[in-house]
Amino acid sequence: MIQKLFITSAAVAILFSTATASALTFNSAQFIGIDRDADNMISIAEAENYRIRYFSTLDMNNDGQVEFEEYVKTNKLRNATANPSDPVRIPDEYKDADTNGDTILSAEEFAAQGQRRFELLDKDKDGMVSREEFVAPGL
Repeated sequence: MIQKLFITSAAVAILFSTATASALTFNSAQFIGIDRDADNMISIAEAENYRIRYFSTLDMNNDGQVEFEEYVKTNKLRNATANPSDPVRIPDEYKDADTNGDTILSAEEFAAQGQRRFELLDKDKDGMVSREEFVAPGL
């Protein structure tokens, strides 16, 4: 019985450490897409430009705001075989950006979320995000 409990505890510890490690991983493709001058550092201007491009991608109907359904479709959050009216859980990323809680992201809300994320990633507070500082979920 004690041996069984030990194995279970060890398994839990391994699963926890693996989940934590994967949550803080480096996303090379995203970093390269943001670091436009290829100096291996992301400046605040590069981060802001990335957020503008990303917002444009999300704003499928080009009305200057991102409704949750646009976000769902762009990020493929609903299974392809699901009914289009099936509800989708609002991800934390979306909730965090939607500061007024209306389930519609304005460009200002989206940009402000990018600023907050940049500040969190910039651990040494030098105004740049290095490859070492850039971890999921990124900008």
